Amino acid sequence: MTRVLLVEDHAALRQSLALLLEQMQGFRIVAHAGTGAEARAAISEEETDVAVVDLGLPDADGAEVIRNLREAGPHLPVLVLTVHHDPEWHARALQAGAKEVLTKDAGIEEVLRAIRCVADG
Repeated sequence: MTRVLLVEDHAALRQSLALLLEQMQGFRIVAHAGTGAEARAAISEEETDVAVVDLGLPDADGAEVIRNLREAGPHLPVLVLTVHHDPEWHARALQAGAKEVLTKDAGIEEVLRAIRCVADG
């Protein structure tokens, strides 16, 4: 069972992705977070196999959130799911410790594959 932390400031998207993953065999949502601060708190409370993180959070830069999550859980793999297509945004996320970056226009099968791949190392 892959334990997932979802970090997304848009509640409807976060809840939709959570519902979808919960219906898929092999995934369990351990926590939701709408801000960087909520993500940091959630990671210290729950065993997590992968964090799916948006770069555009209201209280923190996405790269900062990734670094904070990696400090709290050094072995935690991070998948970024973002609206940003700019390679500079992607490079910053990868430099901060993300394992993969997908844009939000990716198909659901691609998102599921990426979550599994990142969680499995």
